[in-house]
Amino acid sequence: MDVLLINSPTSNPSPHASLNPPLGLGYIASVLRKNRYRVSAIDFNVSGFNPRLLSLALEDEKPAIIGISAHTETYCNALKIAEHAKLVLPDVKVVLGGTHPTVMHQEAAREPAIDIVAIGEGEYTMLELTDYFINHTGELDQIKGIAYEQDGEIFLTPERPFIQDPDELPFPSRGLFPMPLYKTPGQVLSSRGGCPCNCHFCAVNNIWKGGRRFRSPENVIKEIEFISLNYELDEISFADDAFTMNRAHAMEICRLARDLPFPWRWKCATRVDLVDKELLSQMHDSGCYSVTYGIEAGSQQVLDAIGKKITLDQVRESVDMTLKAGISVLCAFMFPHPYDNEDTIRSQTRFMKELKDKGVVSTMSYTTPFPGTYYYEHRDELGIKIEASDWSEFDCRHLLFSTPELSREKLESLLAEMVAEVGMINEDEWSIC
Repeated sequence: MDVLLINSPTSNPSPHASLNPPLGLGYIASVLRKNRYRVSAIDFNVSGFNPRLLSLALEDEKPAIIGISAHTETYCNALKIAEHAKLVLPDVKVVLGGTHPTVMHQEAAREPAIDIVAIGEGEYTMLELTDYFINHTGELDQIKGIAYEQDGEIFLTPERPFIQDPDELPFPSRGLFPMPLYKTPGQVLSSRGGCPCNCHFCAVNNIWKGGRRFRSPENVIKEIEFISLNYELDEISFADDAFTMNRAHAMEICRLARDLPFPWRWKCATRVDLVDKELLSQMHDSGCYSVTYGIEAGSQQVLDAIGKKITLDQVRESVDMTLKAGISVLCAFMFPHPYDNEDTIRSQTRFMKELKDKGVVSTMSYTTPFPGTYYYEHRDELGIKIEASDWSEFDCRHLLFSTPELSREKLESLLAEMVAEVGMINEDEWSIC
């Protein structure tokens, strides 16, 4: 085997962790296979990290390279996987990529078991690294978008340009992963890149540096046809942060989707300021049954402070339009924000209750100051006191910090008050019914 790709797992298994196959690794696998490299994959979010399983895979396949994907919560396990791999195969080359290593590449490159950190989009970086390590072509310091340690010094190569035409990539190699074991196996990305907003809790623009690149609607529809027919799926979930960011693009996907020769339905996430009555009607007519809106706070004061650039009235208007179009609505909230006080949190409680009375389902996660976010980079200035022993605790499932105005005890009291008023929290998915 040339390359073994591994999805690093969360420390505490949850239904959310294994919702869908890792598309990033799927794309990397497809590019490598297109170039005639032999690739296998393990998603430890499905099985949980099993050192024995990893040993068996390494001993059986003897890959020359291991590529590990990690975000902040799974970073610690990624290092354990790398360390175990080096014990079994001392000469294997370990490449670490994903959102956390991209932002924290200096730290990651100093880890003894990590040979290379891939920064940003990994498809062509991994291809060039595979060419270098297996076929001995090119020079390591000429491969863009990597960091590595040599003689105690960290070397950082120039940034890799983003892929401008995502259509050039083959569809992700979903067949390498246990598709029947995922709750939403039919995930599709219709675009790549950043966001015009700079919300304080989000690291997307730190990672993607702004601009968004869209796949052609025809290419998106071809992938939907491919996975629907090959995996007998009748439901698709668009993985884009904001599916309707480009209105014309979304409208054309809807138009083409209506002509698909098989029954199917789909869902997506977007912002409340990126929908309108006509668009929602077209989405419904093409099979959209659910839209998730990122609301994040229920106080206008906090929405303004976090850079969300929406109003509570926009939320109300878009929710009403969506429900009238025949599409169910899920609203995503966070708790708490550094700018919160008792009044703003109680405002969020009232607003969530108002939405519930309209028929909306809300989910809520604990606000987590991930590396690359304004919250993390300005934590001292904001008065955030992070209470975590390592990166695995950055999981959005427990209270990680107190705020300047609210102690941990007071936040827990306000959360209990919110749950009593709005509904019970499902601890697996942190959804408020």
